[in-house]
Amino acid sequence: MYNKSVAITGSTIEKTTKYDQFREDKIRMELYRIILSFYNEGYRTFNCNLHSYIGLLGADTIVMLREADKCPDITLSTIISGTTFPADTDKVYCALYDDLMKQADNKEMLPEKEFFSNTLIGSHIVCYYDDFSEEIGQVRASGIPYTNIRKMI
Repeated sequence: MYNKSVAITGSTIEKTTKYDQFREDKIRMELYRIILSFYNEGYRTFNCNLHSYIGLLGADTIVMLREADKCPDITLSTIISGTTFPADTDKVYCALYDDLMKQADNKEMLPEKEFFSNTLIGSHIVCYYDDFSEEIGQVRASGIPYTNIRKMI
């Protein structure tokens, strides 16, 4: 019952913040609600793509829920590529990334060409993609149930 996992992935920080920079609070509230709900349904492992904006926020939410003892058995698994953030990435996101890497229970580094397909794992996918993006098409094609937070806010 407690071996189900959720993948959290989405557009890069640059793409997401370019369009939705004022939605961070709404995204965080949805992530909090969704992660807590999945935890209560028996999901324990959350695989976060830290090169995506929602992956960073999701991982941060997971750490917060664990520290508040709302989800004491939650496992944060991070998925990263060998590519670093662009030089103009906000330093706050870089610091958050570094902090989350230290707090992750599991870390997996994947080559760039395998990165996206390997983030589409688990019993459910929580994502943040434009409805017409190639990525949301791949999420749909995977056949895994998904929640696109972008449609919710």
